Amino acid sequence: MMKRLIRLAAVAAGVAAVLAGAAWAVASAPPPDAGPGRLALPDGGVVAVERVTSAARPRHAMPGMGTDADPVAEGERRVSIDVTLRASADQPLAYAVDRFSLQVPGAIARKPHRSVLPGTRLPAGTQLSGTLIFDVPVEATTGVLVYDGGGNTEVVLPPEAAGTPASHETGPAGHGPAGHSGPTAASPAATEK
Repeated sequence: MMKRLIRLAAVAAGVAAVLAGAAWAVASAPPPDAGPGRLALPDGGVVAVERVTSAARPRHAMPGMGTDADPVAEGERRVSIDVTLRASADQPLAYAVDRFSLQVPGAIARKPHRSVLPGTRLPAGTQLSGTLIFDVPVEATTGVLVYDGGGNTEVVLPPEAAGTPASHETGPAGHGPAGHSGPTAASPAATEK
């Protein structure tokens, strides 16, 4: 009887050790691999790169409209990166535009010059599309979009637009031509406050 009790205790201790190891592995797991054109966020959400566009230099449509109050520095150009933030099905997503950066080879990491990405929180199971605008060196052809504390993904930076921005676009993750403009509005639940 005593031998059986000792074996049972040993088996129970082994099962408890396996369960503790599994719990530790789940709790300490890095953010999920978001895949090409996607980056994982610390709260379990994902950012999908929908399109990368070379922004045309500012021009006024009508003569006499005044001067440009937002010039691009000499030797640089502007690119816009259309993104969609997706909260996981079971957890809201907190985000901040100033935690995004674009790392370009041979240059310092750049924070967004401007953005169209309202709010700071998405309810669980919702998504929001927006745009991050960066100033990059004229010769830059690639970059890495990074979210501080989260993941990163490489993007291809199209050449500077000579005419309309639509003529120089790349599709998801900056790969290949864009066949559509991608999502442009948030799901109704994502705009709730």
